[in-house]
Amino acid sequence: MLFNGNLSLRFKPTELQYFNWLYGVAPCFPVKSSKINIITDPKKFYDTLSERFKNATRRISIASLYIGTGALERKLLKITKENVVKQELRFKVLLDYHRGTRGEVNSKTLLQEVINSVPEQCSVSLYQTPKLQTSWSKAVPSRYNELVGLQHMKLYIADNKVLLSGANCSNDYFQQRQDRYIEIEDVDLANFYSELIDEVCKFSKRCGTDGKICHSLYSKEEITKEMNKGILNLIDKWVTIQKAKVTSQKNLSDTWVFPLVQMGEFNITQDEQATQRILASTPEGSYIRLATGYFNLTEEYAQILLRNSKSNISLLMAHPNANGFLGAAGPAGGIPHAYSLIAKKFWQRVIDTNQASRVSMLEYERPGWTFHAKGLWYYPPGSGVPWATLVGSANLGERSVRRDLEAQAIIITESSDLQEKLHEECTMLHKYASECGKELQHRETPLWVRATVGLFRTYF
Repeated sequence: MLFNGNLSLRFKPTELQYFNWLYGVAPCFPVKSSKINIITDPKKFYDTLSERFKNATRRISIASLYIGTGALERKLLKITKENVVKQELRFKVLLDYHRGTRGEVNSKTLLQEVINSVPEQCSVSLYQTPKLQTSWSKAVPSRYNELVGLQHMKLYIADNKVLLSGANCSNDYFQQRQDRYIEIEDVDLANFYSELIDEVCKFSKRCGTDGKICHSLYSKEEITKEMNKGILNLIDKWVTIQKAKVTSQKNLSDTWVFPLVQMGEFNITQDEQATQRILASTPEGSYIRLATGYFNLTEEYAQILLRNSKSNISLLMAHPNANGFLGAAGPAGGIPHAYSLIAKKFWQRVIDTNQASRVSMLEYERPGWTFHAKGLWYYPPGSGVPWATLVGSANLGERSVRRDLEAQAIIITESSDLQEKLHEECTMLHKYASECGKELQHRETPLWVRATVGLFRTYF
């Protein structure tokens, strides 16, 4: 049972009191702002991973949709393997089953050499949604199986540092695909996310030394029931642990991190609850800047933004030219058009409800780049810098809320230095953005996309 908080646990600055309710939603990890590293460049993201994995001494844990198979990924894995052998540390990887085994050369085949070399130190798990653990799913191409549900958490842990991101461990995300990356050094937070990965691994397939995949010992029904129980027990355990630490650590920290888990299929909805509450409860005169690579707001989010929110709102999304699906073969090639159509319909609702003076929509377009950043920045009334941010893997959309496994965190700070760094990050993302409301109204959408987007909206 999550606790409701008391006066000794609540935020003191007026600008932060709108977040007191978070103590009843998730465990709180107080940290010093000096222990938070904000990365804004994909290449720096890769360099940071390389440095952390090269110098780790106890553990490396990764949760990603997949690991790419290009030269950069192979180099990163080589560095990691050498350190795993040298330090005799634990190396754990959690990927999505269908995405991680797609094609003849894939994440699993890339990792097989490490598994074979140090089987006692290395474990690779492949999560598959219970909805697909039936015989007929094998007859459906993996690319379409992935529509049903994915392991979408992006967590990169090296010893006591955890890097929260929406970026996959893949070549595109290391070069010219813009995402967000926030690294936090805190042993308790790293332990929490490491245990979260471990809990999902319990209900996932396991890669063996012989190249075969060992299936989970749980049935479809048991996975649905036991994973819900295991994740909720993990959250409650850390709420209890952190409650005692937060109470005893008076005024030692200037920043607070609340990890949020979203696993709609298992009725775990922390991120959805927190996002809805933030959008609905922040005061008039405040400013919320939202970003998503794939604009597909749930109806609940849309209604809160248009009916309940008092904040000024900006929504940043990928221009079709900056969408990762641009030029994809088959039906996937229509996805950028589908997102534009959904955005166009939302903008019409903004106009119809006379909200255009409070809500703005922007698109990111940068030659040669794609846009995959996501999250939220909260600016209190009268402040030119954000005091809080939401960062992680969720896209504010139907998939993130209903189908995929997502890991987020809300970071709240009274450190002026960290606030300024968050503002710089947000400003950098908006450097290549322009308002798009009027353009959306006149943008053409292929007929077949218009005919099908309503049927498949919850799948992308």
